[in-house]
Amino acid sequence: MPNLVEPDTQFREHFVDFRVAKTVNTIPYDASLPQKPAKDTPLGNHSSKKVTIVGMGQVGLGCVCAILNQDICGTLALIDISAKKLEGEAKDFQQGSAFHQHTTILASDAYDVSENSDMVVITAGVAQQPGESRLSLVDRNANIMKKIMPEVLKYSPNATILIVSNPCDIMTAIAAKLAGPDFPQGKVFGAGTCLDTSRFQALIAQSMDLDPKNVHGYIIGEHGDSSIPVWSSVRVGALPLLEPGEEPNDTLKKIHKSVVNSAYDIISLKGYTNWAIGMSTAYICKAVLNDTRTIIPVSTCVRGLYDVEGDVFLSLPCSLSSHGVQRVAVLPLSDSEKSTFQKCAKSIWEVQKPIWENLLPKSEPKEAPKPEEA
Repeated sequence: MPNLVEPDTQFREHFVDFRVAKTVNTIPYDASLPQKPAKDTPLGNHSSKKVTIVGMGQVGLGCVCAILNQDICGTLALIDISAKKLEGEAKDFQQGSAFHQHTTILASDAYDVSENSDMVVITAGVAQQPGESRLSLVDRNANIMKKIMPEVLKYSPNATILIVSNPCDIMTAIAAKLAGPDFPQGKVFGAGTCLDTSRFQALIAQSMDLDPKNVHGYIIGEHGDSSIPVWSSVRVGALPLLEPGEEPNDTLKKIHKSVVNSAYDIISLKGYTNWAIGMSTAYICKAVLNDTRTIIPVSTCVRGLYDVEGDVFLSLPCSLSSHGVQRVAVLPLSDSEKSTFQKCAKSIWEVQKPIWENLLPKSEPKEAPKPEEA
Protein backbone atom coordinates (compact mmCIF):
# COMPACT_ATOMS: atom_id res chain seq x y z
CA MET A 1 0.00 0.00 0.00
CA PRO A 2 1.48 3.40 -0.93
CA ASN A 3 2.23 5.98 1.72
CA LEU A 4 -0.74 8.35 1.97
CA VAL A 5 1.29 11.27 3.29
CA GLU A 6 4.20 11.62 0.88
CA PRO A 7 5.77 15.13 0.81
CA ASP A 8 3.82 17.53 -1.39
CA THR A 9 6.22 18.23 -4.26
CA GLN A 10 3.76 19.56 -6.83
CA PHE A 11 5.52 22.93 -6.86
CA ARG A 12 9.06 21.53 -6.82
CA GLU A 13 9.76 22.34 -10.47
CA HIS A 14 8.86 25.99 -9.89
CA PHE A 15 11.82 26.40 -7.54
CA VAL A 16 14.41 24.48 -9.56
CA ASP A 17 15.58 27.61 -11.36
CA PHE A 18 15.90 29.47 -8.06
CA ARG A 19 18.09 26.73 -6.58
CA VAL A 20 20.32 26.66 -9.64
CA ALA A 21 20.59 30.45 -9.92
CA LYS A 22 21.17 31.23 -6.26
CA THR A 23 23.30 28.27 -5.13
CA VAL A 24 26.20 26.25 -6.48
CA ASN A 25 27.23 22.65 -6.11
CA THR A 26 29.94 21.88 -3.56
CA ILE A 27 33.43 22.50 -4.91
CA PRO A 28 36.22 19.87 -4.81
CA TYR A 29 39.29 20.83 -2.80
CA ASP A 30 41.53 20.96 -5.91
CA ALA A 31 40.91 22.59 -9.29
CA SER A 32 42.25 19.53 -11.15
CA LEU A 33 39.46 17.33 -9.78
CA PRO A 34 36.13 16.99 -11.62
CA GLN A 35 33.10 18.51 -9.94
CA LYS A 36 30.58 15.82 -9.15
CA PRO A 37 26.87 16.64 -8.84
CA ALA A 38 25.42 16.31 -5.35
CA LYS A 39 23.08 13.42 -4.73
CA ASP A 40 19.60 14.92 -4.91
CA THR A 41 18.03 12.65 -2.33
CA PRO A 42 14.66 13.24 -0.65
CA LEU A 43 14.54 14.62 2.86
CA GLY A 44 14.74 12.00 5.55
CA ASN A 45 14.93 11.60 9.30
CA HIS A 46 17.83 9.53 10.60
CA SER A 47 17.68 8.48 14.24
CA SER A 48 19.94 6.32 16.40
CA LYS A 49 23.08 7.19 14.50
CA LYS A 50 26.67 6.83 15.63
CA VAL A 51 28.85 9.89 16.22
CA THR A 52 32.55 9.87 17.05
CA ILE A 53 34.32 12.82 18.65
CA VAL A 54 38.10 12.88 18.30
CA GLY A 55 39.75 14.95 21.02
CA MET A 56 38.47 15.17 24.58
CA GLY A 57 39.83 18.57 25.48
CA GLN A 58 37.47 21.28 26.68
CA VAL A 59 35.89 21.72 23.22
CA GLY A 60 35.36 17.99 22.78
CA LEU A 61 33.72 17.76 26.20
CA GLY A 62 31.45 20.67 25.33
CA CYS A 63 30.40 18.81 22.18
CA VAL A 64 29.68 15.60 24.11
CA CYS A 65 27.56 17.43 26.68
CA ALA A 66 25.48 19.21 24.03
CA ILE A 67 25.00 16.08 21.89
CA LEU A 68 23.88 14.00 24.87
CA ASN A 69 21.44 16.63 26.11
CA GLN A 70 19.88 17.01 22.66
CA ASP A 71 19.45 13.24 22.08
CA ILE A 72 21.17 13.43 18.69
CA CYS A 73 22.56 9.91 18.32
CA GLY A 74 22.24 6.38 19.65
CA THR A 75 25.97 5.75 20.07
CA LEU A 76 28.67 8.24 20.97
CA ALA A 77 32.32 7.19 20.64
CA LEU A 78 34.99 9.28 22.37
CA ILE A 79 38.67 9.17 21.33
CA ASP A 80 41.66 10.81 22.97
CA ILE A 81 45.36 10.04 23.34
CA SER A 82 45.12 10.35 27.15
CA ALA A 83 43.47 7.05 28.03
CA LYS A 84 43.31 7.64 31.79
CA LYS A 85 41.62 11.03 31.57
CA LEU A 86 39.33 9.75 28.81
CA GLU A 87 38.19 6.83 30.97
CA GLY A 88 37.28 9.24 33.75
CA GLU A 89 35.34 11.56 31.45
CA ALA A 90 33.46 8.68 29.80
CA LYS A 91 32.47 7.18 33.17
CA ASP A 92 31.34 10.59 34.35
CA PHE A 93 29.06 10.94 31.31
CA GLN A 94 27.78 7.36 31.68
CA GLN A 95 26.76 8.02 35.29
CA GLY A 96 24.40 10.73 34.05
CA SER A 97 22.61 8.38 31.66
CA ALA A 98 19.44 8.39 33.78
CA PHE A 99 18.94 12.06 32.93
CA HIS A 100 18.98 11.90 29.12
CA GLN A 101 17.64 9.63 26.40
CA HIS A 102 19.63 6.41 26.19
CA THR A 103 22.91 6.86 24.36
CA THR A 104 25.60 4.18 24.37
CA ILE A 105 28.94 5.77 25.24
CA LEU A 106 32.17 4.20 24.02
CA ALA A 107 35.70 5.44 24.74
CA SER A 108 39.20 4.47 23.69
CA ASP A 109 42.62 5.81 22.77
CA ALA A 110 42.39 3.61 19.64
CA TYR A 111 40.25 4.36 16.61
CA ASP A 112 38.55 0.98 16.25
CA VAL A 113 35.91 2.22 18.70
CA SER A 114 34.79 4.64 15.97
CA GLU A 115 34.03 1.91 13.43
CA ASN A 116 31.03 2.57 11.17
CA SER A 117 30.35 6.06 12.47
CA ASP A 118 27.80 8.12 10.59
CA MET A 119 29.53 11.33 11.61
CA VAL A 120 32.98 12.13 12.95
CA VAL A 121 33.71 15.41 14.73
CA ILE A 122 37.39 16.33 15.00
CA THR A 123 38.23 18.75 17.81
CA ALA A 124 41.76 17.51 18.55
CA GLY A 125 44.61 19.97 18.40
CA VAL A 126 46.68 22.48 20.30
CA ALA A 127 44.44 24.91 22.15
CA GLN A 128 44.43 28.64 21.48
CA GLN A 129 46.22 30.56 24.22
CA PRO A 130 45.33 34.04 25.54
CA GLY A 131 46.30 36.64 22.93
CA GLU A 132 47.04 34.00 20.29
CA SER A 133 45.26 34.07 16.93
CA ARG A 134 43.73 30.91 15.46
CA LEU A 135 46.04 31.11 12.42
CA SER A 136 49.11 30.80 14.62
CA LEU A 137 48.11 27.21 15.40
CA VAL A 138 48.35 26.00 11.81
CA ASP A 139 51.67 24.10 11.74
CA ARG A 140 51.14 22.19 14.97
CA ASN A 141 47.54 21.24 14.28
CA ALA A 142 48.22 20.33 10.64
CA ASN A 143 50.61 17.61 11.85
CA ILE A 144 47.94 16.33 14.23
CA MET A 145 45.36 16.25 11.41
CA LYS A 146 47.75 14.16 9.27
CA LYS A 147 47.69 11.48 11.96
CA ILE A 148 43.95 11.59 12.60
CA MET A 149 42.44 11.50 9.11
CA PRO A 150 43.87 8.12 7.95
CA GLU A 151 42.53 6.47 11.12
CA VAL A 152 39.09 8.06 10.74
CA LEU A 153 38.84 6.97 7.11
CA LYS A 154 40.10 3.47 7.89
CA TYR A 155 37.26 2.73 10.30
CA SER A 156 34.48 5.00 8.95
CA PRO A 157 35.02 5.45 5.20
CA ASN A 158 31.41 6.60 4.68
CA ALA A 159 31.19 9.08 7.55
CA THR A 160 30.49 12.77 7.20
CA ILE A 161 33.42 14.58 8.80
CA LEU A 162 33.08 17.88 10.68
CA ILE A 163 36.27 19.80 11.52
CA VAL A 164 36.19 21.97 14.64
CA SER A 165 39.95 22.16 15.29
CA ASN A 166 41.53 25.59 14.78
CA PRO A 167 42.41 27.26 12.53
CA CYS A 168 39.13 25.76 11.35
CA ASP A 169 39.20 26.80 7.68
CA ILE A 170 42.75 25.63 6.96
CA MET A 171 42.28 22.43 8.97
CA THR A 172 39.16 21.69 6.94
CA ALA A 173 41.04 22.17 3.68
CA ILE A 174 43.83 19.89 4.91
CA ALA A 175 41.36 17.23 6.05
CA ALA A 176 39.56 17.33 2.68
CA LYS A 177 42.82 16.87 0.77
CA LEU A 178 43.95 14.07 3.09
CA ALA A 179 40.62 12.32 2.45
CA GLY A 180 41.56 12.27 -1.23
CA PRO A 181 39.79 12.81 -4.56
CA ASP A 182 37.61 9.69 -4.21
CA PHE A 183 35.99 10.95 -1.01
CA PRO A 184 32.76 12.79 -1.94
CA GLN A 185 33.14 16.56 -2.07
CA GLY A 186 31.20 18.27 0.68
CA LYS A 187 31.47 15.34 3.12
CA VAL A 188 34.37 17.08 4.86
CA PHE A 189 33.44 20.56 6.07
CA GLY A 190 34.23 22.86 8.96
CA ALA A 191 32.19 24.38 11.76
CA GLY A 192 33.25 27.71 10.29
CA THR A 193 31.22 30.79 11.19
CA CYS A 194 28.20 28.96 12.58
CA LEU A 195 29.20 30.09 16.08
CA ASP A 196 30.27 33.57 14.88
CA THR A 197 26.83 33.97 13.33
CA SER A 198 25.15 32.84 16.56
CA ARG A 199 27.14 35.41 18.54
CA PHE A 200 26.22 38.04 15.93
CA GLN A 201 22.49 37.27 16.10
CA ALA A 202 22.52 37.10 19.90
CA LEU A 203 24.15 40.53 20.28
CA ILE A 204 21.62 42.18 17.98
CA ALA A 205 18.70 40.35 19.63
CA GLN A 206 19.78 41.22 23.17
CA SER A 207 20.07 44.87 22.15
CA MET A 208 16.46 44.74 20.92
CA ASP A 209 15.03 42.54 23.70
CA LEU A 210 14.17 39.86 21.16
CA ASP A 211 14.54 36.11 20.86
CA PRO A 212 17.79 35.50 18.89
CA LYS A 213 15.82 33.15 16.63
CA ASN A 214 14.02 36.25 15.28
CA VAL A 215 17.27 37.80 14.05
CA HIS A 216 18.46 36.41 10.73
CA GLY A 217 21.77 37.18 9.08
CA TYR A 218 25.19 35.77 8.39
CA ILE A 219 28.82 36.19 9.19
CA ILE A 220 30.88 34.62 6.41
CA GLY A 221 34.52 34.12 5.50
CA GLU A 222 37.10 33.12 8.09
CA HIS A 223 36.22 31.71 11.47
CA GLY A 224 38.50 34.26 12.99
CA ASP A 225 39.73 37.82 12.92
CA SER A 226 38.87 38.57 9.27
CA SER A 227 35.27 37.33 9.35
CA ILE A 228 32.74 39.36 7.38
CA PRO A 229 29.32 40.50 8.62
CA VAL A 230 26.89 40.56 5.70
CA TRP A 231 24.79 43.47 6.93
CA SER A 232 22.64 43.38 3.82
CA SER A 233 21.48 39.89 4.88
CA VAL A 234 20.33 40.91 8.38
CA ARG A 235 16.60 40.71 9.02
CA VAL A 236 14.78 41.37 12.27
CA GLY A 237 11.74 39.24 11.77
CA ALA A 238 10.94 40.08 8.15
CA LEU A 239 12.32 43.63 8.31
CA PRO A 240 15.76 44.43 6.85
CA LEU A 241 18.06 46.08 9.37
CA LEU A 242 19.52 48.36 6.67
CA GLU A 243 17.89 49.99 3.69
CA PRO A 244 19.17 48.95 0.23
CA GLY A 245 22.59 50.52 -0.33
CA GLU A 246 22.90 51.71 3.27
CA GLU A 247 26.27 51.11 4.94
CA PRO A 248 26.60 50.02 8.59
CA ASN A 249 27.18 52.83 11.08
CA ASP A 250 29.83 52.87 13.82
CA THR A 251 27.57 51.12 16.33
CA LEU A 252 26.98 48.20 13.98
CA LYS A 253 30.70 47.96 13.27
CA LYS A 254 31.29 47.73 17.02
CA ILE A 255 28.87 44.79 17.16
CA HIS A 256 31.02 42.88 14.70
CA LYS A 257 34.18 43.82 16.56
CA SER A 258 32.59 42.45 19.71
CA VAL A 259 31.84 39.19 17.88
CA VAL A 260 35.47 38.91 16.75
CA ASN A 261 36.76 39.61 20.26
CA SER A 262 34.26 37.40 22.08
CA ALA A 263 36.41 34.25 22.01
CA TYR A 264 39.47 36.20 23.15
CA ASP A 265 37.44 37.67 26.02
CA ILE A 266 36.32 34.24 27.21
CA ILE A 267 39.81 32.73 26.83
CA SER A 268 41.29 35.57 28.89
CA LEU A 269 38.68 34.93 31.61
CA LYS A 270 38.62 31.15 31.87
CA GLY A 271 41.41 29.92 29.59
CA TYR A 272 39.33 28.32 26.83
CA THR A 273 35.95 28.34 25.08
CA ASN A 274 33.80 25.23 25.02
CA TRP A 275 30.07 25.49 25.76
CA ALA A 276 28.95 27.65 22.84
CA ILE A 277 31.11 25.80 20.31
CA GLY A 278 29.76 22.55 21.77
CA MET A 279 26.17 23.69 21.24
CA SER A 280 26.86 24.91 17.70
CA THR A 281 28.57 21.60 16.87
CA ALA A 282 25.56 19.67 18.16
CA TYR A 283 23.30 21.89 16.05
CA ILE A 284 25.33 21.05 12.93
CA CYS A 285 25.38 17.32 13.77
CA LYS A 286 21.62 17.31 14.22
CA ALA A 287 21.12 18.89 10.78
CA VAL A 288 23.35 16.29 9.12
CA LEU A 289 22.12 13.19 10.97
CA ASN A 290 18.45 14.16 10.53
CA ASP A 291 19.06 15.20 6.90
CA THR A 292 17.16 18.45 7.47
CA ARG A 293 18.78 20.61 4.73
CA THR A 294 19.15 23.39 7.31
CA ILE A 295 21.07 26.36 5.92
CA ILE A 296 24.06 27.02 8.19
CA PRO A 297 27.24 29.03 7.52
CA VAL A 298 29.98 26.39 7.51
CA SER A 299 33.43 26.14 5.95
CA THR A 300 33.64 24.65 2.46
CA CYS A 301 35.73 25.16 -0.67
CA VAL A 302 35.00 28.58 -2.23
CA ARG A 303 37.38 28.49 -5.20
CA GLY A 304 35.72 30.24 -8.13
CA LEU A 305 33.23 32.16 -6.00
CA TYR A 306 33.60 35.95 -5.74
CA ASP A 307 36.73 35.63 -7.94
CA VAL A 308 38.63 33.56 -5.37
CA GLU A 309 41.38 31.61 -7.14
CA GLY A 310 43.07 29.48 -4.45
CA ASP A 311 41.94 26.16 -2.97
CA VAL A 312 40.58 28.02 0.04
CA PHE A 313 37.88 26.90 2.45
CA LEU A 314 35.75 29.67 3.96
CA SER A 315 32.23 29.93 5.34
CA LEU A 316 29.14 30.62 3.28
CA PRO A 317 25.53 29.62 4.00
CA CYS A 318 25.28 25.93 3.09
CA SER A 319 22.42 23.47 2.91
CA LEU A 320 23.42 20.52 5.10
CA SER A 321 22.21 17.00 4.38
CA SER A 322 23.25 13.48 5.34
CA HIS A 323 25.95 13.88 2.66
CA GLY A 324 27.41 16.97 4.35
CA VAL A 325 27.35 20.20 2.36
CA GLN A 326 24.67 19.72 -0.29
CA ARG A 327 24.59 23.18 -1.87
CA VAL A 328 26.41 26.47 -1.29
CA ALA A 329 24.44 29.73 -1.35
CA VAL A 330 26.01 32.58 -3.32
CA LEU A 331 25.01 35.69 -1.39
CA PRO A 332 24.67 38.98 -3.29
CA LEU A 333 27.54 40.84 -1.62
CA SER A 334 28.16 44.57 -1.80
CA ASP A 335 31.40 45.74 -3.44
CA SER A 336 33.02 46.28 -0.04
CA GLU A 337 31.87 42.87 1.26
CA LYS A 338 33.17 41.14 -1.87
CA SER A 339 36.50 42.95 -1.61
CA THR A 340 36.83 41.95 2.06
CA PHE A 341 35.98 38.33 1.22
CA GLN A 342 38.72 38.29 -1.42
CA LYS A 343 41.26 39.77 1.03
CA CYS A 344 40.25 37.17 3.60
CA ALA A 345 40.74 34.35 1.07
CA LYS A 346 44.13 35.73 0.09
CA SER A 347 45.38 35.95 3.69
CA ILE A 348 44.18 32.40 4.43
CA TRP A 349 45.85 31.09 1.26
CA GLU A 350 49.18 32.69 2.17
CA VAL A 351 49.21 30.78 5.46
CA GLN A 352 47.86 27.55 3.92
CA LYS A 353 49.99 27.42 0.76
CA PRO A 354 53.32 26.17 2.22
CA ILE A 355 51.59 23.18 3.82
CA TRP A 356 49.09 22.63 1.02
CA GLU A 357 51.61 22.17 -1.80
CA ASN A 358 53.45 19.38 0.06
CA LEU A 359 50.32 17.60 1.27
CA LEU A 360 49.59 14.26 -0.36
CA PRO A 361 45.95 13.20 -0.71
CA LYS A 362 44.92 9.72 0.45
CA SER A 363 44.80 8.06 -2.97
CA GLU A 364 47.99 9.60 -4.30
CA PRO A 365 50.97 7.40 -3.41
CA LYS A 366 54.27 9.08 -2.78
CA GLU A 367 56.72 8.60 -5.62
CA ALA A 368 59.70 6.40 -4.82
CA PRO A 369 62.99 8.28 -4.86
CA LYS A 370 64.84 7.99 -8.14
CA PRO A 371 68.13 6.07 -8.00
CA GLU A 372 71.17 8.26 -8.12
CA GLU A 373 73.06 8.28 -11.33
CA ALA A 374 76.43 6.55 -11.28
